Amino acid sequence: MSIAWAIGRVLTDRVAAIQSLHWIPTLIALAITLICAFLLCWSNWRHARRILWMIACLQAVIFLVQDYAIARTTPMSIAQSDSAIRIAHMNVNWPGENANAIARGISDSFRCFYGKNGPDIFFLSEFGGMLGAEAIDLYCPSDANAVSIGRFAVVSRLPIVEVIPLYDDTKSTAAFVRFAPWKGNASWAALLIDLPSNPAISRFKMLGDLRLRLDALATPVPDIILGDFNTVRGGAAIRKFAPKMQDAFAEAGIGYGATYPRIFPLLHIDQMLLGPRVRVRQYEIIDSGSGAHRMQIATILVNEKPG
Repeated sequence: MSIAWAIGRVLTDRVAAIQSLHWIPTLIALAITLICAFLLCWSNWRHARRILWMIACLQAVIFLVQDYAIARTTPMSIAQSDSAIRIAHMNVNWPGENANAIARGISDSFRCFYGKNGPDIFFLSEFGGMLGAEAIDLYCPSDANAVSIGRFAVVSRLPIVEVIPLYDDTKSTAAFVRFAPWKGNASWAALLIDLPSNPAISRFKMLGDLRLRLDALATPVPDIILGDFNTVRGGAAIRKFAPKMQDAFAEAGIGYGATYPRIFPLLHIDQMLLGPRVRVRQYEIIDSGSGAHRMQIATILVNEKPG
């Protein structure tokens, strides 16, 4: 397991045949290494046990550096705090008749983290019945408006000035949303994506093809790309897809960085990438209490120019 994990850390998802090694969570690899080292306590294999303890220490360090952020938030002035935009995203997996229960869980999470009014913008992937009157009243602030864009929905206090459904081929979809200037922030745009979950598909090729597809559609340059990537954070595929964008968790993450499965998350597949005009002050992954995915929430500021 340790060898497979190490190969995955080095090669990530460049090669389709072994990309699954990149999906081995460091937490699981660490647990297995510790169990093996513990079992060797009753053997004479002292050298092997010492090596395992060294590997466990390395894995623990990598887990703390890459997967768990103790404190990466950037302090904000009072003016920045007043103008900050709070955004959230969750893949609700077509809840249907469970929409009301999921909406209640989301509402509870918003009250816990952001007060009773929730975030300024909430992006939903595969929103299902979440825009139904009974469900949306549970989590939609009274001063927000909701729009649907194919398999996505956006609940926003910020005025939406442009919505472009880019494509939807059942297994993969993308949409573009532009927001008006708001509370000192410049106008900005978000690219919403939802990619196939089939583990047999090469992630490197999948995101490379998506880049070509978006370029062919002459998609405007987004300031934020978010959604269910079905691709693990930190791989070569994402760097190829968006080489000039930064990962929100790496910039300002707090706590454990994994979104799926919700009850015991192991993989960070719901992600948020930020362009040069966006400054992120805080990024968290939280349990809404329902659904299959955890929710990602960020506090951002958007400049007129990069920097």
